[in-house]
Amino acid sequence: MTDLHLVSLWELPERGARGPKPRHDRAAIAFAAVRIADAESLDGLTMRRVASELGMATMTLYNYLPTKDHLAQLVIDELAAEYTYPRELPADKRAAVAGLARQARDIARRHPWLARLMQVPYPPGPSGLRYLDYFLGLLDGSRLDTGAKLEVIALISGFATMYGALQATLDGQGVSGSQHAAMHARTFARAAASGQYPNLAAALATAGPARGEDAIFDSSVMHLIAAAGLAT
Repeated sequence: MTDLHLVSLWELPERGARGPKPRHDRAAIAFAAVRIADAESLDGLTMRRVASELGMATMTLYNYLPTKDHLAQLVIDELAAEYTYPRELPADKRAAVAGLARQARDIARRHPWLARLMQVPYPPGPSGLRYLDYFLGLLDGSRLDTGAKLEVIALISGFATMYGALQATLDGQGVSGSQHAAMHARTFARAAASGQYPNLAAALATAGPARGEDAIFDSSVMHLIAAAGLAT
């Protein structure tokens, strides 16, 4: 017998055959689940809580989603639907990849619990596959093979998601990115002055001007994009 935890939600029927005529669909469940996670964090996202939000018994929800892993798949795909894409592939593919990374960062900043949810490599749903297909189109023409392209996508997407989650954490603490950077700068300066970290001291001696959060993000993404060998 197949372990349902290892089956993609989109390989399963919209709803089990048992019970009365369905009152909800996956779209409504996904919307309710995201709303709960936004308000109560990922710890509040339980099958019982989602069922209560929709006015159904918990066991009824299992007719729509056989396991909590399927709820996670549904929620991740719901957030993947927040990406927007141009009608045609842009001529400047580097800029397009950077723009996609900014969208990933902003989605994670709006939904900071997403980074934790994506620690498990769930299979993508329709929206996730749309994202993957578009990203692969941007990497078309590079010298990378398919495996390397998927690695670049994972690196850029993962970095952007974690960066957005970090920004959201700082937002929640009432700390600006510049304040956080200043704290690190003071720590590095004290360490360099101690004489115990010569390589750090040498790096700080040739450091450029301070940059803001967005500039650091864009620069980091461009370094990752360079690994893909994309033409400008």
